[in-house]
Amino acid sequence: MSERRLAEIRARRERLLARAGAQREEFALLLVPWQGPLRIADRGLAAAAHLRAHPELVVAAALVLLVVSPRRALRWAKRAYVAWRSYRWVVRALGSFARYSSQS
Repeated sequence: MSERRLAEIRARRERLLARAGAQREEFALLLVPWQGPLRIADRGLAAAAHLRAHPELVVAAALVLLVVSPRRALRWAKRAYVAWRSYRWVVRALGSFARYSSQS
């Protein structure tokens, strides 16, 4: 490869690196308003992971709710069931959409 070609490649690489740096800075500025919501989402995911690792906490909370207020416990059980079914429906729908779009 000629020296001229190598110099062109190096110059192009430098331009691309500078452009990538500028885009990274611009993207970071665009994400500033999302820091709060993303922090809350991270906490929610950490809490869900903790509860998944310690299901006895969920069972204990459900038993306390059942003892303290059986009617409220039944209401929350219905809500939890609807939420779980909705989640399963969305997962299935997205899975079939992903399979359909990958076939196209």
